[in-house]
Amino acid sequence: MAETKRAEKPFDVVILGATGFTGRQAVRAMRRQGTGLRWAIAGRNVAAMQALIGEGAKRGSPKPGVLLADTTDAASLETLAAQTKVLLNLAGPYATTGEAVIEACIAGGTHYFDLSGETFWVRQMIERHHEAAKEAGVRIIPSCGYEVLPFDIATLWIAHALRQRHGQACREVKIVVSFTGKRITRLADAASGGTVASLRALLEHDRSDSVRNVACLLPPGHDSATVVARRNAIAWTPHYDADIGAVTAPTVPAPFVNPPMVLRSWALWGDDTLFTKDFRYREGTHMGALVATPRMLPAAATLPLQFAAAATLAAPLAGLGATVAGPLAFQRQALRALIERFAPQPGEGPSEAALDGMGYRFDVFATAADGLRVRGEMTAEGHPGYRSTPEMLIAAAAGLAKGTLGRTPHVGIVTPASGLGIETADALHAAGVRFSLV
Repeated sequence: MAETKRAEKPFDVVILGATGFTGRQAVRAMRRQGTGLRWAIAGRNVAAMQALIGEGAKRGSPKPGVLLADTTDAASLETLAAQTKVLLNLAGPYATTGEAVIEACIAGGTHYFDLSGETFWVRQMIERHHEAAKEAGVRIIPSCGYEVLPFDIATLWIAHALRQRHGQACREVKIVVSFTGKRITRLADAASGGTVASLRALLEHDRSDSVRNVACLLPPGHDSATVVARRNAIAWTPHYDADIGAVTAPTVPAPFVNPPMVLRSWALWGDDTLFTKDFRYREGTHMGALVATPRMLPAAATLPLQFAAAATLAAPLAGLGATVAGPLAFQRQALRALIERFAPQPGEGPSEAALDGMGYRFDVFATAADGLRVRGEMTAEGHPGYRSTPEMLIAAAAGLAKGTLGRTPHVGIVTPASGLGIETADALHAAGVRFSLV
């Protein structure tokens, strides 16, 4: 019934919030990837949307539709959701406006993606709407950008590789991130305005333990949530990683976003042939690739520099975790003032040259119960947040709209891996993402 309802809709994909910086990049990605798809943009400012669809449009190519919608108007959101198979919500911050969009999508039988980094809000949405979304047969997939999507899919991909090659379930996955290409020189080039908006939302609204409790998104009643949280606790302090021969620090910009979603994927799969019951997930940033050092120095000689840089990176991230989880208002006010002073605003971003000049790589390690290991690599083109995120989001949305993704049985408020499936690893080729075994 739900599939029949979606098939009758006039659009395959609609981008809500298309006139923001990331939204404009998503429109660019849709023009490149969305051949054969019926798509539209939606928002409050019709003039701005009309101007956007005129920018960069190829002569003779069909223009997307333009739909009026307001995230503060439930009726307009219901009308919007009724017109598309898949809705991309890029109109954050999600803690204040996202729930109404999710409710409209559930009512309209519409699949949903967003770029939220507000784990506490995702937790609330699971508690309030997972069962209704499951009954409606829709996939509500939050955090589907650089935060979560590639980490979640890489974890599923390497676990599949371990099972296919050696017939064993995966007990542990470790991902080490390296940034490639053009080095970051400005704060606005590192953290997007949308990411900063998520941090503001954490400080304004989060009074939970979601930042420190990586088991916070497990299904209700999970047997061993406390044990899972302890086993997968975030490593806030830098350490030397022998597998890569370098120092690692917490992932940036938000090390508390990926682990809860990856662990939710593990719990939703519930497949003992793919993951063991005592599965563990770890991640970190490769400081050897991040720190600029003279090429003539041997690798060991750079370790003090790596440790120093890692400590500089780790301290504010650990402080953020403590501040959000703590009850002291003055800590929140001080950190909020710092963010307001230095961070980019929503809609801001770097130049096109900076977007294309960057990239990133994952070294992915999987370990079986008997200690056997498999190593893989994921490479991605473009700035993680500004270029790669919208490209991956469009690839995922297009696959779900066409039916090439989403063949898993998992519906409700799910994760990229559990909702989209292993086929996503191949689908992300269109976004400049490649997986390979080492």
